[in-house]
Amino acid sequence: MRPLAFALLLAILTSLPAFGQVCEPTAESHAVRIVGQDRQGASVADFPEVAGDRSFYQTLGNGWVFALMRVENGWSIRLYEKEPVGSAVDLTSLTPHLRGAANPRDILGWHFRNKANTAPNTGDVNAPQELRAFVISPGLQGTAGLRASDGVQMPGPEDGIGWLKVIDFGLANPVTGTPASMNWLKFDACLSWPRTDDEAAHLVDRASLDFVDEEKEAFGSCGLDLETYDLSARFLPRTLGGDLDSDGVLDEAAQVRRISDDQRGIAICRSGTRLEVLGFESSPRGDVRTGYAGQAEAWQWISPGGSVPLHITGYDLPEADGDMLVLERIEKEAVLVYWQYGQMKMERLYHHVEP
Repeated sequence: MRPLAFALLLAILTSLPAFGQVCEPTAESHAVRIVGQDRQGASVADFPEVAGDRSFYQTLGNGWVFALMRVENGWSIRLYEKEPVGSAVDLTSLTPHLRGAANPRDILGWHFRNKANTAPNTGDVNAPQELRAFVISPGLQGTAGLRASDGVQMPGPEDGIGWLKVIDFGLANPVTGTPASMNWLKFDACLSWPRTDDEAAHLVDRASLDFVDEEKEAFGSCGLDLETYDLSARFLPRTLGGDLDSDGVLDEAAQVRRISDDQRGIAICRSGTRLEVLGFESSPRGDVRTGYAGQAEAWQWISPGGSVPLHITGYDLPEADGDMLVLERIEKEAVLVYWQYGQMKMERLYHHVEP
């Protein structure tokens, strides 16, 4: 397995111009780009930086923590399985040295200077340079740093790859005869690791418009008359889950079709027992015309206090008890479905007059 890891690392090191620009998830792999932060820790558009005696941290969506840890003469790359980092396993620990050079996870000032520290390193110091590739081993989670299977401490095909590209840096002591110490680093970095079989299967499922038997059974049990309606999706995702009425139990929404006339709508199953069907009304609901739910082309949940999509920013949102379901005719109209004062309400958020 070790030759494979070397091949992966060497492939990255020899393909900097193309590889350094790509950090996109695929059906087989996760991908997370490390982002810049302001003094309060909020994300910014510029490349991330670290300076002085500080370390850099970014928590990923799965709970992992990417870190640049301050060490003598520079920083070291780490990826911890959880917080707090002081007692967590480092998932990059199987990264091998390459061709006798220093480990690519260590980014030290003297790597970029000649032996005398009088000029840039032109090859007399055997050290990795601007691009650092490292192994990510999810299999180390919960193992105290050892392989859970056979304990062999070698990277293998089940591992991922991360890379960090040094954009710019500063040195604290460019003094002849002393090791150069880095005191500022601007970088670009990406982490990529394989999806599990279950994750890949879930991704494939979410990309499908076809309902599975379990979903049909769940909505039937919730009260949907499957002889009158069938689950039928025209856009992704085919179902959405949120907490509309803020009771702490998942509410599931699905796209449906009335079999008799092919009219479309949306069924909402609250807490697995209470059904609401939208799009088949006999009269308007406030400023929302009849049948609107069946005309939607996209949908999403907005959580209280959560982020709001940019195209909705600036509109006055009602005070809702729980999550709000946004039904959109793309770039034309949007309607909110929400729970307030013990009942479901619908309200038009915007309507752009079509030419």
